[in-house]
Amino acid sequence: MLTKQLHSFIRWSPLFLLTLLLCPSKTYSQIKDTVISKVDKSKFEYTLFKNPDLKLKLGGYIQARAQYTEWNPGSTDKDGNYKNDDFGVAVRRLRLGGNLTYKDKFKFRFAVGENNFNKKGKDFPYLKILDLYGTYNIYKPFAVSFGKSTYDGLSRFAAPSTSTMMQTDLNVITQPTLNYTDDITRELSLVFLGDIGQLNYRMVFIKPFSFDYTGANPATPNEGVAQFTDKYSNIQYTSYIKYDFLEKENNRGPNFIGTYLGKKNYLSIGIGAKYQHDALYSETNSLISYHDMKLWSADIFWDQAVSSIWISAVNAYVGYFDYDLGPNYIRNVGINSPAFGFDNTDNLVNTGGNSYPFLGSGQTFYGHFGLLFNQMGKQTDWGQLEPYVVLQSSDFDALEEDMIVGSVGLNWYLNGHYSKLSLDIQNRPLFSEIDLKETDRKYMCVLQYCYIIH
Repeated sequence: MLTKQLHSFIRWSPLFLLTLLLCPSKTYSQIKDTVISKVDKSKFEYTLFKNPDLKLKLGGYIQARAQYTEWNPGSTDKDGNYKNDDFGVAVRRLRLGGNLTYKDKFKFRFAVGENNFNKKGKDFPYLKILDLYGTYNIYKPFAVSFGKSTYDGLSRFAAPSTSTMMQTDLNVITQPTLNYTDDITRELSLVFLGDIGQLNYRMVFIKPFSFDYTGANPATPNEGVAQFTDKYSNIQYTSYIKYDFLEKENNRGPNFIGTYLGKKNYLSIGIGAKYQHDALYSETNSLISYHDMKLWSADIFWDQAVSSIWISAVNAYVGYFDYDLGPNYIRNVGINSPAFGFDNTDNLVNTGGNSYPFLGSGQTFYGHFGLLFNQMGKQTDWGQLEPYVVLQSSDFDALEEDMIVGSVGLNWYLNGHYSKLSLDIQNRPLFSEIDLKETDRKYMCVLQYCYIIH
């Protein structure tokens, strides 16, 4: 009976959240005598059971995009036909959720959503539980959180706020276990975090998901090449410590903001690490060896308001990542890839669609930089423009040349992060699996609109 009720709750919870978000006054009038005693329609915030300390805040966001992609050679469509390029539309992300808070001491977070609603991905209204965790603030230097969340260590953007990133998508080098041992960056974890003066820290203990849960299907290792395994699923230990030199950043939640659009002045330096025993395995001369995942990084984040004729703010991030994922580990990713199949007739390291080798054992430098221009229009607010550049340069053990991928983009903030239109043009490499060197480069162009309900 309990299982049936839980299934019913999960099934109808997205509809309930949408009703509260889109029709707060109507929903309030229907249940005001039982649960909700006060509603702030401008913030979707509800006071519960006539207790001013108990509040429910709802929100969500959607990222819809149009995408033109030059396909990697050998990529095929649904009918098995080879294609050189593709134009399509998709919903990159959809999130609906809420925070139940009691004073400043306790927060319970619940969210549903999914990624990549497109012609080869999920169908509406397929949504699953993403966030389900509680946080208890014992006092300022110490808090504890437990459940399924995006809490992670290693680097600032191992736990990114995807709706406030400057670029249209994640800097995926910061996601070494993406959709292998985590579920869209969510993990089952026990977290200790807090602030000591200008220092912010988090220590995270993660129980990895099995491949059956995440749907991961890593390739069988080639001779002397490591791949992830879930045979042991040992605990992952990860931490991230950063120091704020200017204003003190509020990092009580799991996600780090991408850019504050000139509303804050932050300069921070951080260092982090992640470890899992026997996370990967390889085969040499028919003998299987297991390898520890040993990762560390250091990064600098800068977000600064500027007073000038043209510029309102600058945002910059630089990170160094040193990854040991076993011998010659290499992984491709194709974000929102439009290809259905892949016939590797060109002997590529890359796989189908828009994939490229974004992650591997070795060293990586990653950085992005953006300039936020002043508000346009004197009588009418036309928003703000922000051009940016992104660059990743990786020296992977499995490749003979550096893997370099970059993009240039332009954000048009119509209402800050709450309503923004972004154009991003990415240039990625193709690598030959014969000599492990770059053979060609391909483009992808994304036009994305992000709307946040808040």
